[in-house]
Amino acid sequence: MYVVREGLRQILRHPTASLATFFTALVSFALLYFLGLLLWNLERVVDALGQELEVAAFLAREADVERVLSTIQDWPEVASVRLQTKEEALAQLVLDYPYLAEAKDLVENPLPDTLRLKLKDPEAVRQVAERLRHLPGVEGVEYGGELTERLVQVLAGSRLAMGVLVGLLLLNTFFSVMGSIRLSVESRKEALGIMLLVGATRRFIQGPFVAEGILLTLSAGVLAVAAGVGLYRTLARAAQSLLPFLPVLNAQDLARTGLLVLLLALLLGAGGAYMASRAHLREE
Repeated sequence: MYVVREGLRQILRHPTASLATFFTALVSFALLYFLGLLLWNLERVVDALGQELEVAAFLAREADVERVLSTIQDWPEVASVRLQTKEEALAQLVLDYPYLAEAKDLVENPLPDTLRLKLKDPEAVRQVAERLRHLPGVEGVEYGGELTERLVQVLAGSRLAMGVLVGLLLLNTFFSVMGSIRLSVESRKEALGIMLLVGATRRFIQGPFVAEGILLTLSAGVLAVAAGVGLYRTLARAAQSLLPFLPVLNAQDLARTGLLVLLLALLLGAGGAYMASRAHLREE
């Protein structure tokens, strides 16, 4: 109780610096939490599209189907491959367009045998398509992965930007906590010197400063997570009303991400305060 009480008193002793640190941490954690949710959601969308992504290889009439099939099955990027015969393709076409049912008996089936591939990684779709085009017996290749391909590129760029932004935000918060604690230490410099003279341990002296740092960042983290959850749910409901099939994060995902942000807040507050107070005690 002593540590927490002294930590609160030190926050009230210099409210301007404390508020500056609090709002710096609030903005950092709010951006970190909300952008993290959006990035995770984008990964869910890409995964969902990737599961539906299929590459079609159209075979020539003289193609050695077994040889082509065996070659493709050995590719590490391919999760599964199946042969759709021209009879199956025609039956599916008639099922989709019933008015063709009468015409199919009047003309020879013009459709080719087709190999349909599912990939392990959507990012490999273009490379796999190019390799398919060069296989003997393959007349043409088609895939509807343009959207998925672009989303994968956006996701890769977003991960890089997110990593840089997170690093800058965390450093900003860390040094802001150190500055605030340094101010608290300077304001109590004489009292701390006396405490050292009468035998107080360094850990006992550092305790209130660490508590101050934790209170500032943890309170900011809690508020940031609460605001982020509300904003994300509002946007998720609006998105699903337009696109009902769009995958969104559930309450467990939000809670897991929120706990990670709070853990970061705890570590930054305690670490920044510890480093600032430790530097003063070394000087002493």
